[in-house]
Amino acid sequence: PTLHWLQHRLDLDDKAVGKMIQRMPKILSCSIPNNMEPRLQWLQQRLDLDDAAVSKMIQRKPQILGYSIPDKMEPTLHWLQKRLDLDDEAVSKMIQRLPSFLSYSIPDNMEPKLHSLQQRLDLDGTAVSKLIRQLPSILGYSIPDKIDPTLDWLQKRLDLDDAEVSNIIQRLPKILSYSIPNKMEPTLHWLQQRLSLTDDGLSNLMQRYPSLFCCSIDTNLEPTLNFYIEALGDEDEALSLVIKNPTLFGYSLERRLKPRLEEARDAGLFIDAGCLRRIGQYAEKGWHMSLDYQARKLSRQKGFEGKAPIPI
Repeated sequence: PTLHWLQHRLDLDDKAVGKMIQRMPKILSCSIPNNMEPRLQWLQQRLDLDDAAVSKMIQRKPQILGYSIPDKMEPTLHWLQKRLDLDDEAVSKMIQRLPSFLSYSIPDNMEPKLHSLQQRLDLDGTAVSKLIRQLPSILGYSIPDKIDPTLDWLQKRLDLDDAEVSNIIQRLPKILSYSIPNKMEPTLHWLQQRLSLTDDGLSNLMQRYPSLFCCSIDTNLEPTLNFYIEALGDEDEALSLVIKNPTLFGYSLERRLKPRLEEARDAGLFIDAGCLRRIGQYAEKGWHMSLDYQARKLSRQKGFEGKAPIPI
């Protein structure tokens, strides 16, 4: 009866319900009318969830069906809303992104971590709330084993003061989720070597565009740099371009850069650093307006050049 009810109530196939049972075998002994159904109804009402959303949440964290509403879930939601100044919609989004919030201890886990982050990064209530909303999983990280070592390494590696490291983390909280030896250090090493940067130059680059930490060397950084080199026909000019405009690494080669370069060439435009900046940085409407303007400007120039000189 329990398996059938779970499949019907949460719209699960045999494989999905099997995974749930593996993750929480004791769910089979939970009462449907006295335990699971009341909790599901409460979650749907409290977090304004449709059937698909509550099913997804329970599949990710089936233990929720064993948590007490008055002793665990409601106090946790109330604390999160008050501590991070969240409305009902915001707290619902956070719990959907990280259902494990409902399992965390407030005095032993969440409050100490928030306090530590606020002290270390000099964050006010609004800033720490924004940080957690961007990366809810941060409250699952160990302070001594993950958060502090990452901040210490980042500060030392890029020679950052406290305000600078705080600014980087606020702009890109997911840095705290990355591995130093497997992700961040290889990325910095590649950037410094490939772009011929000094230590200060590397630090300046990363402070201007921390999202470079998110980029894959093999599938993003290297092929994108090669694109600019090939487009300009001059490696030094291409290096100067991306150092001055590091956001140019953040655009899709296949969906933006290559198609727009082809459009520019078809229009007969001269491909220089300015053209490549427009190719990368302009939104779709702005790009087509610029392309049309540059093409008409080129046409007028050619027309002027083709006119015979007026006899004196």
